Amino acid sequence: MDDVGATTVGALLGALRRGGAAAATARKRLAFAGDALEGGGRAQLRAAVAGELAASLGPADEGVARWLLRQEIAAQQARGSGASEALLTLVAAVARYGRPDDALLIWRAREATPETRAAVDVEQMARADLTSTRATLARLAASADAQEAEAARRALDWLEEGAAVGALGDLPGYFLWADERFGLAVSGPT
Repeated sequence: MDDVGATTVGALLGALRRGGAAAATARKRLAFAGDALEGGGRAQLRAAVAGELAASLGPADEGVARWLLRQEIAAQQARGSGASEALLTLVAAVARYGRPDDALLIWRAREATPETRAAVDVEQMARADLTSTRATLARLAASADAQEAEAARRALDWLEEGAAVGALGDLPGYFLWADERFGLAVSGPT
């Protein structure tokens, strides 16, 4: 990336982190706008910001990581195929926070396209405490919102299938590998 591009990426990430009007402007520039082709380099810029975020992930970045992942999920769904490196990196970044409430977001990333179904690892969902994640998904599966309940049931089934085939057998080793694979450099507790 040239100096102007690197400056732009750094400025956009800085604005997202600061919040307020600057973040709103940055979000307009990065948000998925409904066009599968995403003219103007929006997808490339979002991918660069995701990479920069992963390389300097901090405790206050949870909201930024979740927002970027939602944008990338929408973009993947619109394209209908593929599994972008940005989506996989953002799944790892969101999972790094170990929040059971993120299990459904990780599931949605997995379900975005046929390729993401193969590329998103169940271990990412298991980064949070398994008991809490199972309880969260079970609670959501009992939701009055039929669509959310169905997604939560399917996510819980995926988690249990992963456990049954031994995918969760070496989570510490997997997490070390995933942090390295997706370029996660953490500053402070996540």
